[in-house]
Amino acid sequence: MEKAVLIIAGGKGERLWPLSRQNKPKQFLSIGEKKTLLENTIDRAKIIAEEKNIFIVTGEAYRELFDIYLPNFNKENIIFEPLGRDTTAAIALGAYYIEKKIPNSILAVLPADPIIKNNELFEKTLEKAFEFANEKKLPVTIGVKPTRPETGYGYIKMKNLIDSNNNINVFFVDEFKEKPNEQKAKEFLELGNYLWNAGIFIFDINTLLDTIKNIQKNIYEKIESTYNAMIQNDDKKAFDIFESIEKISFDFGIMEHIKEIICVKAEFFWDDLGSFLALKRIYEADNNSNVSIGNNFLRNSKNNIVLNNDEDTLIVTNNIENLNIIKSGNVFFVYKSEDDDKIKEILSDIKINKTDYV
Repeated sequence: MEKAVLIIAGGKGERLWPLSRQNKPKQFLSIGEKKTLLENTIDRAKIIAEEKNIFIVTGEAYRELFDIYLPNFNKENIIFEPLGRDTTAAIALGAYYIEKKIPNSILAVLPADPIIKNNELFEKTLEKAFEFANEKKLPVTIGVKPTRPETGYGYIKMKNLIDSNNNINVFFVDEFKEKPNEQKAKEFLELGNYLWNAGIFIFDINTLLDTIKNIQKNIYEKIESTYNAMIQNDDKKAFDIFESIEKISFDFGIMEHIKEIICVKAEFFWDDLGSFLALKRIYEADNNSNVSIGNNFLRNSKNNIVLNNDEDTLIVTNNIENLNIIKSGNVFFVYKSEDDDKIKEILSDIKINKTDYV
């Protein structure tokens, strides 16, 4: 069994503005660490596959960023989409490309930007997934044990247990659930047979391409044409074809149409770092429930998130509560924690008149 990894690195991370911007999106950020989120994902990929078998699919707009932040990554293993068309197109293009280089491989698809802790458990979980994808020729997904009634994630409903070994449990999938409201999220947590959808998929690559062809024939044919245009260096033709592909997520466009799917239950820590509030789950707070990252001094302040990526600037707070304070480059952003879900809306307003800051 030859293993390959496809890392999906085309996101914008708008809910992390002003840290994440057009010239440095989420996957190129390092938050409280030396390495970027993408570099950490590559390191995890090296645990489960040889370095030569690790590929990245990303947007053409990010080509220069890879020269800056990942100058030593094999350029032949970076697949540049002409433009963003959501994850079905990204995964299909990546898989089509990899199949030409590594036929009959077992492919793991990993998002570029989650926070994952405990690499040993990650390795065991993925090894089990590779095993089932290879033996059963069925798609495998990774479900994360929920720790709270989260409304920002999709869920996977489990049914029959099919394997339990080395504390790794494997189930058949009953169905995928879209992001629930708070009441439903609490119900999912109480029932215990729902897992968070981590967006990690493992397929026999031929099975994956056949599945895409059968379910989304039009997308598959356009991916095939795009690939042919790309290897002929016909950028305009590749752009025109790819632009005509329907934007649709892999969950909705592919996974929800498959009758038989296997789910490996993950016990490792996972968070998609979807907003600044996630920092309270990832980093240890002080005695006053503040999370402080960077050059900050918090006095008589409670329940705040202060993130400062400017070493030459000191942020000082006094007698404040429930605020998020973000200093990144030429933007200083202060807002109530309860408005964390409004950042994309705020950014949309800023784009109208302050384009240099997005």
